[in-house]
Amino acid sequence: MIELGRLVPVPITDGWPHEAFDFTPWLASEQNLDLLGDALGMELSLSAVESRVGPFRADIVAKRTDCDETVIIENQFGYTDHDHLGKLLTYTAGLGASGGAKTAIWIAGIFREEHRAALDWLNQRTDSDLNFYGVQLELWRIGGSLAAPRFHVVSRPNAPQKKLAQEASNLTETQRLYQRFWQAFIDYCGTDTKLVMGSAPAQHWLGTAIGRTGFGVNLTASKRDKKLECQLWVEGDSAKNAFANLLTRAQVISGTLGDQVIFDEMLGKKTCKVYETAFGDVSDEESWPGLHAWLKARGEAYVTVFRPLAQQL
Repeated sequence: MIELGRLVPVPITDGWPHEAFDFTPWLASEQNLDLLGDALGMELSLSAVESRVGPFRADIVAKRTDCDETVIIENQFGYTDHDHLGKLLTYTAGLGASGGAKTAIWIAGIFREEHRAALDWLNQRTDSDLNFYGVQLELWRIGGSLAAPRFHVVSRPNAPQKKLAQEASNLTETQRLYQRFWQAFIDYCGTDTKLVMGSAPAQHWLGTAIGRTGFGVNLTASKRDKKLECQLWVEGDSAKNAFANLLTRAQVISGTLGDQVIFDEMLGKKTCKVYETAFGDVSDEESWPGLHAWLKARGEAYVTVFRPLAQQL
């Protein structure tokens, strides 16, 4: 049996008796800023300690060496409080006006859930250039070893979400409706589904993959026509040959999926489809659960039927 030690938490005041006089100078050293940077996935270099912002003083001002952006670091022992959240915002805004602060880091002994949620909210609501981090400061030791610091990141910006939020601000009302509808559909399906989907599109159709290039099961929800559609979509130079092969199996396909299935060669185009429709008003959000149920059921039925066929055609 391999013998392993047990991690034991140590009060942070055992390592740094005072936040301003002990911890801030310790963190300002190059090697310890590197420790913080490693936890956050960025490279930091010191600019100033106790930097003036009007009548106030920011604990640490640093630079991101990878992009030359200003970073505010606000330190706090004990539980997070409104006072330090206000300081973080004040320093970020104050230095932003003159030097371009883009990253704000709040280090605390214990993060209250409300303050962690506040940072998450700021990351969701602010533009993609501004980033807020919540970092819980911890000390640990094994047996009689020296205490070791740990920077535990409890809140960080979500770059894909921020990008989507930024893009959403430029969408039309109809595009935002479609994006909400498809996001709700993706959430409705969860992980218990045969549908392979990406992020929610701001359009009337959602594509899903079935394992072969040029083939896909598409789901549509037209606001204008008040209509849902589930379709096998085939495109490319071999689409017409594939469609001809599907027609030879039309009776079997209709017997499995139902007589409502329509085979459309889409003459004059390099695409074709096999599809069915249903009434559905995407503008009526109260009806979404029923619309989502139909789209999921029919989409999964089409995947079951056409995934093996796509490999054969």
